[in-house]
Amino acid sequence: RDLICIQSMDGMLMLFEQESYAFGRFLPGFLLPGPLTYSSRTDSFITVSSCRQVESYKYQVLAFATDADERQETEQQKLSSGKRLAVDWVLNIGEQALDICVVSFNQTVSSIFVLGERNFFCLKDNGQIRFMKKLDYSPSCFIPYCSVKEGTINTLVGNHSKILNVYQDVTLKWATQLPHIPVSVKVANL
Repeated sequence: RDLICIQSMDGMLMLFEQESYAFGRFLPGFLLPGPLTYSSRTDSFITVSSCRQVESYKYQVLAFATDADERQETEQQKLSSGKRLAVDWVLNIGEQALDICVVSFNQTVSSIFVLGERNFFCLKDNGQIRFMKKLDYSPSCFIPYCSVKEGTINTLVGNHSKILNVYQDVTLKWATQLPHIPVSVKVANL
């Protein structure tokens, strides 16, 4: 079955199962929409809030929390009608995020990559930092992909200086000048 999650400008996550509306939940402390991704390994939605924090919300918690349609209820009714939406884990990265993605190259290990304004982060499923790389340029896009070296991950990072960098974990392996500023990068097998 197909599930679709839509993040609105006012901080509501709307979930659809097939063609029917399932439920909607407002994220706590929401100000501006940030990048959003889903981790099938932990069954969680991961986003970066306007507080500059990476936050993970379990699907189970979203499904059983108080419905967003009942947001105007009084405080007494909220306490008796359902569970409050609780975050699974939080990591303060101290900067706004441009993009976020979850990668899994084998069944045992998956990583969450966050591209910030001046750093890119690799996190474990529980929100702990696996590694981070401080960037001396303004990034525009990125994509992690499988490395030929066991236990490492390659990452393509484009920047506003028209350069595409290839990192193996935190080590710069290669860079190339482009004729334009990259806004999106993908990896293909040819």
